[in-house]
Amino acid sequence: MLTVIVAKPVLMLALIDGIDSGVFTNNRFALNEWLEEHYLSLMRQYTRQSQFDKPTDIANPFWHLSTDGFWHLQLKAKEDKSTTPSKAWLKENVTCAFFDEDLWVLLQNKEWRTRLRDYIVEHKLTDGHWLRHLSEGLASLAAILMVA
Repeated sequence: MLTVIVAKPVLMLALIDGIDSGVFTNNRFALNEWLEEHYLSLMRQYTRQSQFDKPTDIANPFWHLSTDGFWHLQLKAKEDKSTTPSKAWLKENVTCAFFDEDLWVLLQNKEWRTRLRDYIVEHKLTDGHWLRHLSEGLASLAAILMVA
């Protein structure tokens, strides 16, 4: 059986929801209590019962989303990490995370925010579409939306 991890799309939903609700008002995202709680709530909603015994820790997508090209971590000191760091390490060593400026500008528009959120839910988290990885289409979608 193929193991599917929905942590990156769920983190994206949590970030979009935070922007939508006014929790995040600038392009700087801390690994804070609100984000952790909202992420876990969404993980419970979208994680398949048979996937894992417990939801994926937020440290995993917070760290690994940076490999998708539009999410960046501002580290306090340059340090190579070959493994996923712990949540405690991230809180201590990451000043903030941020989106590419173009994506941040796009996310300031409620209509585009809603479209992106709907796309993630429909194509990354529901029915047969949830087998695809977030990186397959999210960066492309963001690029398409920016020129639209």
